[in-house]
Amino acid sequence: MTTSQPHDAQTIAVLRRALDDVFADRRFIRQRSTSALEIAEHLLAQAAAGERDIDRLRASALAKLSVAA
Repeated sequence: MTTSQPHDAQTIAVLRRALDDVFADRRFIRQRSTSALEIAEHLLAQAAAGERDIDRLRASALAKLSVAA
C-alpha cells in the first residue's frame, strides 16, 4: 500500500519555517482571536493553492491575524 504525500519535503520545510516565524511574531503572540491551528490550516490552504514563497506565506498568515483582530 502506497501512501500519497500531498507535499514534498521542501514544501513541508517552507511551511514549517513560515509557521515558526508567525508563531514568533509579536502580532501572533499578542492577539487572542486566531489559534495556532487556524494559522496552520491557512498555510496549508495556501500551499494547496500552489504558494511556495516563504515571504508570501508569512505575509498571508500575518494578514489573517489583522483580519481576525
